[in-house]
Amino acid sequence: MRNSFSVKTILRKDKWKSDDINRHPLYYQIIFKTGKTKLPSGKYVNINQWDEKKKCVKDSLLKNILIREENRIYNILLGMENNDELFSLENVKNRIKGNVEEKINPDFYFHLDEILKNKFAIEDLAKGTKDHYDHLIKRLKSFRPKLTLNEINPRFIDDFVYYLKVDLDSGNSGTNNVIKCLNTVLKKFVIEKKITENPCIHYKKFPEESSIIFLNPDELKRLIDADLKLGNLTKGLEHTRNLFLFSCYTGLRDSDIKTLKKKHIVENKKIVKRQVKTKDIVEIPFNEYWFEILKKNDFDKKKDDDLVLKYTCNAAINRNLKLIAKISKIKKRLHFHAGRHTFGSLLALQGIPIHLIAKYMGHRDIKSTQIYMNSDEETLSNVMKKVKF
Repeated sequence: MRNSFSVKTILRKDKWKSDDINRHPLYYQIIFKTGKTKLPSGKYVNINQWDEKKKCVKDSLLKNILIREENRIYNILLGMENNDELFSLENVKNRIKGNVEEKINPDFYFHLDEILKNKFAIEDLAKGTKDHYDHLIKRLKSFRPKLTLNEINPRFIDDFVYYLKVDLDSGNSGTNNVIKCLNTVLKKFVIEKKITENPCIHYKKFPEESSIIFLNPDELKRLIDADLKLGNLTKGLEHTRNLFLFSCYTGLRDSDIKTLKKKHIVENKKIVKRQVKTKDIVEIPFNEYWFEILKKNDFDKKKDDDLVLKYTCNAAINRNLKLIAKISKIKKRLHFHAGRHTFGSLLALQGIPIHLIAKYMGHRDIKSTQIYMNSDEETLSNVMKKVKF
């Protein structure tokens, strides 16, 4: 629904500065359902500094100043509309001039929706991150369908955590993720002065067990050599294995594999792609293992904008991987992301410097890469047996 008001900067050609008739004042023109008004900006420009076609000043610095004030006025009017306030000429002027104390809508979910709408639009978040915030909203509304800003305090956080842990039987990791998203939102609430303190600062994270699953060299070989001929399941199992191995050989996430196009394979020498999750560019050098999988999928016949690998839904992929692990006699709960972990772990075992592993995996922080260093206890144990002190 379109808002019932508008704000824009105009040039008053009918007025001029008292000591310079060539300089005209800039006004903010405000139009609403029951009337309109013009408020002075305090800025003057020559007629040749005004872009008549675009209806704006030519100077970029001044233009930004005017736009910021337009946005401030717009947000004031938006708040008036959301609170069903009277749009009289006097009330509008008083609100903009700050002569009336602004009332804040007490509904917590109203402000939550506004913040997330802006966050999703401005930050271009990955789908997975948006899903986390959607999950937060679902959990909050199931706990407290109606919630006001005044109720956001340490006691509320304690009660909400109890609800997650006891009533919903949420694990430590799941609970921590929900509170992490809530903490991000409440930080913004404090900045915008909707609340005075973020009670999430008192929250102590629950300990989380490491869930890093990867294949060591022996397990990877067993998976490669496994006989997957199981009648009508054969084709799907073999394709799943190829997709998983492609992740093991490249370190790419499922979101990047399912969006990988031929144009991302630069001169058949390396993969250069913007990651779906982080939006950062990752470069993966050529190796014959991942290139061989592409060739199995008719890579040479593809056009630049064609997807190079057919990717089915994650549920089907992970279901197939469990069966493949059983056939390969791998006693691990295999899932697709284990391919990325396998890539990092095997590079570490080969002695690749950690900064290069971080680069190939597209990590922004080298701390994310450190989990792969010295991660294979069996291999380390064999190494230690050969050490002479």
